[in-house]
Amino acid sequence: MRIFQLDPRLQLCADWVRQDAKLADIGTDHAYLPVWLVSMGICPRAVAVDVREGPLERARENVTRYGMADKIRLSLSSGLTDVQPEDADDIIIAGMGGELIAEILHQAPWVRDETKRLILQPMTTAKELRLWLQENGFALIREECVRSEGKIYSVMLVSYAPEKADSFQNQELYPYIGLLTGKTAEEQEYIRKVMHRLSKKLLGCRHRQDEAGAEKIERTLCQLEKMAGMETEES
Repeated sequence: MRIFQLDPRLQLCADWVRQDAKLADIGTDHAYLPVWLVSMGICPRAVAVDVREGPLERARENVTRYGMADKIRLSLSSGLTDVQPEDADDIIIAGMGGELIAEILHQAPWVRDETKRLILQPMTTAKELRLWLQENGFALIREECVRSEGKIYSVMLVSYAPEKADSFQNQELYPYIGLLTGKTAEEQEYIRKVMHRLSKKLLGCRHRQDEAGAEKIERTLCQLEKMAGMETEES
């Protein structure tokens, strides 16, 4: 049976899975990633996890349709609670908020292992996720933006590496854009969205007469402006 195509967001996540890595896909929904990666011979086996029965049932239908029942284990559970260290070399957590992703990782201390790879795609609160990763010894290996269904997403490749977690040259920009540099149109659009949010925050600082806070945001906006190729928004 011919395998389906992944959308660009999921394809970028899939592209970063290592050859022959056992996979855990958290929040699997339709199990598109596990089915695709096993079908392509990239992953020998996978665990597909979802906390809701409806999405897991759709995942079961796809696993059955593509004859993957002996290679993909389905789990109705929360986060990594039903995943053991030996179950997964690479872990994908995509399509949920950054703070929830951080909480899932916090509840699974075994991911603090330099041999594991985390592929994370936060829908919101990416800043909070980046800060949590850094504070807990995780380093970004790679980060890219992708456009999917008209929206821009950032995908992060992460490993536990305490000696590298604080090695970013610009610590002021790190929480906002991680490893992004504005080298692509997608990255520039992502940076402009960050600037828009910071501009609103700047107005709040000025309204409260928080001069120190306003000065810090203005400095950050100035640096981002050079990457995004636009004027700083102040209103």
